[in-house]
Amino acid sequence: MKKWLSFSLIVLLLSALLPSTAAQAASYLLTKVDTTIYTPPSSAEQQAVLTPIPARTNVKVIEEQETRVRVSWQGINGFIAKEDLIIEENGQAEASSSYIRLEHDAELFQKKNGAYVKTGRLLTGEIFKKTGTENGYVSFVLGNTTAYVSETAVTYLPEASLAGGVQPGYVFQKRAITRKTVDLLYSKNGRLTSLGRLQAGTLLQTRAAYRDYYIVDIGGRTAYILKADMTLYTGNYVNPFKTMTYEQMVQDLKELALWHSDIASLEVIGKSVDGRSLYALRLGTGKEEVLLNGSHHAREHITTNVVMEMADQYAHLFHTNGSMHGYPARSILKKTSIYMVPMVNPDGVSLVQLGAGSAKNKDAILKLNGGSTNFSAWKANIRGVDLNRQYPADWRNICCNPGKPSSQNYKGPSPLSEPESKAMYDFTLKHSFKASAAYHSSGQIIYWHYYQSGARKSRDLAVAKRVSQKTGYSLVAPQSNPSGGGYTDWFIQNEQKPGLTIEVSPYVGSRPVPIVYFSSIWQQNNSVGLMLANETIQ
Repeated sequence: MKKWLSFSLIVLLLSALLPSTAAQAASYLLTKVDTTIYTPPSSAEQQAVLTPIPARTNVKVIEEQETRVRVSWQGINGFIAKEDLIIEENGQAEASSSYIRLEHDAELFQKKNGAYVKTGRLLTGEIFKKTGTENGYVSFVLGNTTAYVSETAVTYLPEASLAGGVQPGYVFQKRAITRKTVDLLYSKNGRLTSLGRLQAGTLLQTRAAYRDYYIVDIGGRTAYILKADMTLYTGNYVNPFKTMTYEQMVQDLKELALWHSDIASLEVIGKSVDGRSLYALRLGTGKEEVLLNGSHHAREHITTNVVMEMADQYAHLFHTNGSMHGYPARSILKKTSIYMVPMVNPDGVSLVQLGAGSAKNKDAILKLNGGSTNFSAWKANIRGVDLNRQYPADWRNICCNPGKPSSQNYKGPSPLSEPESKAMYDFTLKHSFKASAAYHSSGQIIYWHYYQSGARKSRDLAVAKRVSQKTGYSLVAPQSNPSGGGYTDWFIQNEQKPGLTIEVSPYVGSRPVPIVYFSSIWQQNNSVGLMLANETIQ
């Protein structure tokens, strides 16, 4: 051993006289054999120090020279002969290394809609097992998803021991979301220690539970999160068996987008006259798109319940790999995207449900209603314009127009004069919807024809017949001179794709459909969205 140490010392002393090559980026190397770190004397009075270091030990690279590497290990700085280290060609160390060590606190990211979104922070010195690299980020497991940190925050380790400190607990696999900023904990020297934090609203999968904690996977390790700081997924966020206000719809939409962020996203496509946001929910990750919408007409707000329940049920079926009437939700939603605008006319719906006090200009809306506080028959928006007579499809020749603002039928001063109809128009033109369904009430009938002929007529009739067979609703026979101006009229004419107006519920006259009808309406229509989406991939 003494003879070998003397040889190593000679090699190191000689190499000190040789010029060093350019320093490489900070990384770790592994000792190949039992060896020593040579620390040169800092003055003529001092002696060189040789520190033994065992094989298979990670050392941090400070500088690479011709025959030796300057390293740092446990506070000791010095040199190790290159022949005693496992050294790979440039670029290969990162590719072959299985582990990363954080050199400083680093932001934690998850990918949402293709963008890297910050969801937490990991702490200096923690070691994780990586799964890959992309776009300047290192990836690793977080729950049942993938998380990322910047490559600039890490060094690569060919081998490492991952910290334990977490009891195995009992199996408890649930989707959960953080209620507030939470610590990721493990036991270190007998004390619970944080390895990082997750922001409120971070979605992840638990693997187990132990006492007051859920246990989650992170980078080849496990960590505790306090149960009190997590909310478990229930799979049922929409209650369609009660009147759905605009405020309740918005809350439910945000819950759906939060819990199903892998397949759902929410956007505002415009504003109503009174400034309410018009929301569109995307459900699915595929390129083929279809559109469902509800509540063009204020008193027909039960259609919002229908569209919202579709969103809730389809998302749940995606995550449970379930089907509805033979339509496999996961398979369909991976190939298609269903866009849903559940409430096109939020001002009008609020007026019907809550009265004149819901309007910004209470006096004006009471005057428009002839002084009556009963708005149950109201169809129009808050300005007295019928939104389903606003679209540029033979608008000039729309029949039965009262010529002035009214509770129904007034087509407005010009096509798309109202912000709600203009938002739907613009949103449709931004996309390439292969089919659409506009939900209305009442009568249990389906409109599907607007001047189509030939192959288009045959195609659209075939789609309408399938929906008719599912719902039990009658198809409205083609008319030689339809009135026009409706969303479906314009969609068929402009997009030249199948468009349906589906009137739910038995006819109830000029009033909202009683909520007691919802159960039968749902049974008739529950799979229509998946059916239309499936049509696009056949």
